[in-house]
Amino acid sequence: VMYKLDIELLHYINELLHDRERLLDEREIDSSDYELNFVLKQETEYEMNVVTKGQKIISKLIEEQIDQWKN
Repeated sequence: VMYKLDIELLHYINELLHDRERLLDEREIDSSDYELNFVLKQETEYEMNVVTKGQKIISKLIEEQIDQWKN
């Protein structure tokens, strides 16, 4: 039961990260305000990096849980 809960939780977190990544991809930048565009671009890049790192960690944890369950 613990294995199933852990994997389900990890998959849920991974789905949240994917949704956030999609929303960041859809973020619109207004070309009329250079300063705002610059800040939004920096924030988006930072958040995308955090999402990517989170997805890698979650994927590794899922693999480790599956390996532990098999052994």
